[in-house]
Order: sequence, then structure tokens, then C-alpha cells
Amino acid sequence: MNGIFSIFVFIFSLISVVILFGIVKRTKDEVKLGFSFILLGMSSFVLFGVFKIFEAYQITGQTFLDDLFGIAFVLLLVAGVWKLRSLIRGLSEFGQAFILTTKKKYEEKLPSLVKDVKGVCYISLEEPYKKISSFLDLYDVDTSSMHFIDASGEKCDADNCTSVNNNPNDIKTTLDRILKEKNIRCVIIDNVSALKDIKKFELPLFIQDTSSLIKSSEAQGFFIGKIENLDKETINDISMLVDKVMSEREW
Repeated sequence: MNGIFSIFVFIFSLISVVILFGIVKRTKDEVKLGFSFILLGMSSFVLFGVFKIFEAYQITGQTFLDDLFGIAFVLLLVAGVWKLRSLIRGLSEFGQAFILTTKKKYEEKLPSLVKDVKGVCYISLEEPYKKISSFLDLYDVDTSSMHFIDASGEKCDADNCTSVNNNPNDIKTTLDRILKEKNIRCVIIDNVSALKDIKKFELPLFIQDTSSLIKSSEAQGFFIGKIENLDKETINDISMLVDKVMSEREW
């Protein structure tokens, strides 16, 4: 019975190794490391099963190798699970958030979103690049490392700024290009209330499309909206499309 069980465990672990090998080949580097640890652990478990089968059918005598591979399996499995757990925790921080703020509290929110954050793309729909960058400089935010998409209507002449028309198609097209060309980890859309050439019911669709672009690049997105400029229905519609809503008061 012990021999049959050992064969069953060996077959199960061998199939697991094949599946894990396929996963490792198709995943990105950060995820690949975690699955690679688990793959090595399951490979050790396969060898553990081989020695158990040999012992059960008295092909070989009892050796310390099965214990060695058993220990390796546990250690590598723990390392792989820990790595994946850390990665999942990190990815959970990169959801899409809708930040509802009042006109009075609006400027207090901006520095905290980009302070000490690497790879920021700042989409300004209302204020020009120069005003935003000058304001953030007062809070010791390194705006030179950020990329700006200025849809305020003013032309920006900085190397890290791109001027676009204030309409959904131009903004999404430019954002898509920037996300592909640069290592963007965080996108600020400031603010959705100032998006032009769009009907009220189309605003949630714009946010849904933009959020999908950001998520496809595994980046975090912050959609800022001023409560005074948005009606309750629009706020509710947008809230259903994001991972988190951050608001100072009820709407």
C-alpha cells in the first residue's frame, strides 16, 4: 500500500512540475521568480518520491537523500509562496482610485500622490504644466523625473511634457504611447471634471477606458474629481468602475 501511495504522489508531483514549467515560461520576470522557486521545490518532491518508491519496493536501501530532497522541497516551496505573496501584496497597491475632493482641499491632495513616487505620468486637464510643476516644486517634488501630458490648452516646451487637445481620444492615444515608451508606475488624471468635448454620460466610459490602459501597464491610477463639479449620478457611475473611492465627505 505504501508503494502504491508513493507512486501516486510521484505521478501527481510530476504533473505539477510540467504545469509549473509551462507557467514559468509564460510569466513575467517578477512572477517568474516565485513560480521558479515552487518549480524547483516540486522537482525536489519528484526526486523525493522516486527514492520513496525505490525504498518501498526495496530497489535501494534507505538513504538520507529522500530526507534531503524533502527538506529542499519545503524550503523552496516556502520561498516561492513568500515571493508570490509579496508580489500580490505589491500589486494590490496598484489599483485604480477615484479621489473626490473639494476645491478648498484640492491642492492639499496633489503633493501626497506623487511625493517620492518613481515613474509618474501627470495628465493635467485644467491647469497648465508650468503652474502644476511650480506648485509641486514648493513641496520638494522632483517634477523633472515625471512626464506631463498637458491638455489645458497651453503649449508646453519642456522635454518631459507633451501637449494634447482636451478631448478623450487624443488624451487616451497619447497616454497609451507614453505608457509603452516609458516606465510609468503611476498615472494622475487631474481632474476629470475639466475634461472637454464629452457628454456627461460619457465621462465614466472615458475613465473605464483610461483605467484599462493603466492596468494593462501594471500601473496605479488616480482619477481626481472635484465634488462641486460632478453630480451624484456621475460620481456613483465612476465609483463602480474603480477599485477604491477616496472622499473627504459624502456626496
